[in-house]
Amino acid sequence: MNRATQSIGNGVRMSPVLRLTSFVTFAALWVSGCWWLVLHFGFARQTEFGPNPNPWEPLAMRVHGWVAVGAVFLLGWITAGHINERWASARNRVSGLALASIAGILVLTGYALYYTMERLHEIASVAHEVLGAAAILIALTHWRRNGRFTVCSAPNAHK
Repeated sequence: MNRATQSIGNGVRMSPVLRLTSFVTFAALWVSGCWWLVLHFGFARQTEFGPNPNPWEPLAMRVHGWVAVGAVFLLGWITAGHINERWASARNRVSGLALASIAGILVLTGYALYYTMERLHEIASVAHEVLGAAAILIALTHWRRNGRFTVCSAPNAHK
């Protein structure tokens, strides 16, 4: 077995390239979403007709949307293999299921923000904002329990 796929417990370790791609993509998704939240709620422009969106909001939303496309692809790819490989080990099952569930809800609420009527849009918006901002805590909990905050660790660090 090569270094990119060293055996860890019951499964095969994610390759360093996939791990780095995942961390960068999901971090960019979270940062772009938080960027939009800060602009939307903290820096709206006041006009004589009331608050207007910050001029940077559309860019933040476009970046978030484009990164989300890649993140949804990665989410499917990672969960399909990762959950199957590690299900027998109950070590991170709860945090992993929480992370996958929150990610699934974020995908559904993100979709609902574009394709629903006003009342459902408001519910989806609040759910997406709150869960999206909090998702990093679940992700960090899941990764911390593995003891793997590093993208590329030493070859024998987890044996």
